[in-house]
Amino acid sequence: MITELTNRCSGFVKDRHLLVIQDTTSFNLNNHYYRLKKDSGVGTIEDNFTLGFFLHASLVMDSFTETALGYSDVQLWHRKYEDPDRGSKIKYLPIEQKESYKWIAACIRTKERLKQAASITFIEDRDGDIYEQFATVPDSRTHLIIRSCKQRKLDDGSKLFDSLPKQNAAGTYQIKITGDRRAKKVDRIASLQVRYRKITITRPREYFKKDIAASVELYAIEAREINYKGKDKIFWRLLTTHQVNCFNQALEIIETYKKRWHIEQLFRLLKKQGFELEQSELESGWAIRKLVVLALNATLRIMQLMHASEDERLQPLDEVFNEKEQQCLVQLNSQLNGKTTKLSNPYKTKTLLWTKWIIARLGGWKGYQCEKSPGPITLKRGLDNFIKIFNGWCLALKYYEDVGTQ
Repeated sequence: MITELTNRCSGFVKDRHLLVIQDTTSFNLNNHYYRLKKDSGVGTIEDNFTLGFFLHASLVMDSFTETALGYSDVQLWHRKYEDPDRGSKIKYLPIEQKESYKWIAACIRTKERLKQAASITFIEDRDGDIYEQFATVPDSRTHLIIRSCKQRKLDDGSKLFDSLPKQNAAGTYQIKITGDRRAKKVDRIASLQVRYRKITITRPREYFKKDIAASVELYAIEAREINYKGKDKIFWRLLTTHQVNCFNQALEIIETYKKRWHIEQLFRLLKKQGFELEQSELESGWAIRKLVVLALNATLRIMQLMHASEDERLQPLDEVFNEKEQQCLVQLNSQLNGKTTKLSNPYKTKTLLWTKWIIARLGGWKGYQCEKSPGPITLKRGLDNFIKIFNGWCLALKYYEDVGTQ
């Protein structure tokens, strides 16, 4: 299932510039502790006592259109109960035996699956700040943008976090921060001061592998919010293999890193609004894992529909629904169209917006243009109903084909 899921997007990437957003989430199944069968694909997560398993996903997007194309890698695993000294022992293991190798393994498999792409940029949060990754993954068409979390030693003897504030400010720009009523946070305009410099990080002393590069050249960017003292103050330090020689290039890296929110939205749909997979009543961890893989494909479609545009060149329907599914959608559209113009599908046939209208109607959306645009929950319900209808439609087609041959 994972192989089929990850190979699917390889047909859409030729000569495209891609973003591959990686991240890890965990599925907490402690509420089902006495229902789940032991040794059935579940173990410990986080604190090594909570029951569940991990998912590490690599979401592939077009860097220019920001459309989701699929997944280049999916990893599922759990931890076993370990002895109390587990943490101290991990430090001295080869990277290939650590959980953190997931970042490098995903990059290696992604580069192979997306080898027809013009370029690939991996975007990762702080857990991806691993020296081995900087030393082994980048090449002429492969780049990294990773949020820094380590006070790295530089070749000039200075420390990364100490050297960035000493650089002259390259410029300042503003972004809108949406508030959160539940946390009593209001909307605000954040002013970010940007600094950058070229750096050379050195191999950590404790690394015993001698065949890894002794140093790696990177560019470091610091974006710090000024004139604001709240605990949610923005402060990003980014490391990248892309060249940064001016303020605009630094801004481009920051804006690219911000697209990491897409994978946060993906995990939210899987675990909370939408599929609520942590509430699954299945008794086997392996079955829940299969459900996660199936839900990944459905969640991708929801994200693609949510970002549907009137410009069909941004994402053609063929990247989301196959030819047979499109035939079924045409028939459904004729049934869902109302008797008036206001209740008819207003979009061009066989475009993503046209499909979004159909799926939303199947999910309970009324179809009036005065209504607000359908959200992810409505689209999720619509996709569930479409899959049921499509399966029945395929069975009916096969029946009539069989009858016709008799």
